[in-house]
Amino acid sequence: MTTLNSRLQLAMLNRKKARNALQKGFTLVELMIVIVIVGILSAVALPNFIGTKDKATAGATIGAMAAQAKLCGANMVIEDPNDLDDVDGVTVSGACSGGTSGTDDVTITNTDDFDADNTGGVNCGGDQTGGTTCTLTVDAATGTVTGEWS
Repeated sequence: MTTLNSRLQLAMLNRKKARNALQKGFTLVELMIVIVIVGILSAVALPNFIGTKDKATAGATIGAMAAQAKLCGANMVIEDPNDLDDVDGVTVSGACSGGTSGTDDVTITNTDDFDADNTGGVNCGGDQTGGTTCTLTVDAATGTVTGEWS
């Protein structure tokens, strides 16, 4: 009788092992839960990445504008007769050279408007609000640079 019980238990264990070997993998419910979690994470994170390219473009253009403005101010202060070279995406209104031609303030603006929704946090002369056009003004007398969004 004990050998029969032992054989029966052994047969049941072997059958259970075979059934467990067939049931490896994920259930449909587990896969659906993972898909829902990934969807929620992407819905939360995606809006943060959409404006990154626009913000980087605005930052690069305003960086070029700031370099132009600083060079313009230095030229006015030391009365350098040479004017500035052109930079893509930047318009310089006025003469950035010293001497008699550099008596008026100079404005430096971006030629392409930025997306106002995606420029928040980009600095334009100390103003952090963001906008479509950054205007930097160089004072002809002192060479100081101020900026504002519009």
